[in-house]
Amino acid sequence: MEIGFCGYSYHTTTYTFPFPNVLDTYLIRLQTEGTARVVVNGETMIAHPGDLLLVRPGDAYELHVDTPASGDYHLFCKGEQIDSWWQATPRPHLCTISIDSRMLSLWQHITEEARRPFPEQEEAIIETLIQALLLLLDRAAKEVRTASRPPVVSRMMRYIEGHATEDLKVADVAEAVGLSVSRTVHLFKETTDMTIIEYVQSIRLRLAEEQMRYTKHSLETIAELSGFRTYPYFHRIFKRKYGVAPGMYRKLQQNEDD
Repeated sequence: MEIGFCGYSYHTTTYTFPFPNVLDTYLIRLQTEGTARVVVNGETMIAHPGDLLLVRPGDAYELHVDTPASGDYHLFCKGEQIDSWWQATPRPHLCTISIDSRMLSLWQHITEEARRPFPEQEEAIIETLIQALLLLLDRAAKEVRTASRPPVVSRMMRYIEGHATEDLKVADVAEAVGLSVSRTVHLFKETTDMTIIEYVQSIRLRLAEEQMRYTKHSLETIAELSGFRTYPYFHRIFKRKYGVAPGMYRKLQQNEDD
């Protein structure tokens, strides 16, 4: 596997891809923020957050960021591994996928490995990481094709899942998917039959329940690690969901395990 450029770019000014237009490598590019105008073999496409661009060697490629605030992850590479992946299924130049924080973390790991001094690089590690990324990209694309919900709602859910333990606000979710707060709230509720806050709480409660079963953390610590601001708030939400207080629930689970 031979890697050219790999990493994350954020353009605060207008930008045009500065290299020769006909690529001699594959390009995998994921738009994460803003928009970009892409031209492949004369066909113009607009990449929005969640859009995956795939370009193969020999394709004529142009990238134009016409307005600032455009972010993307990208990987230029070639080799037998990527040849096999490309040939496994028809691949459109542009498709929408569900962005997963694990996928972006993996992309960051690949970037870190590729930037090591050449004598320190481990080709097997890089190839394994890229193979994992390719599999995740395929799964993310399949999830969007088979899901009945709009791709933008899937992106909302992935963002919430990745930030549920933080001080997450509805406005943060709206900003992440590029919609207004009112549109975000309406679309999420309409599609999932839950409010964003209810979905956040469901994730936090699952995290809390797992920790109560499998760790010895205090309930106060579990509340904090699960994203609840205070223990009394956690206690109230947990009891409303499970019908018993957290302490009693933990005792019942321990007795069941015993």
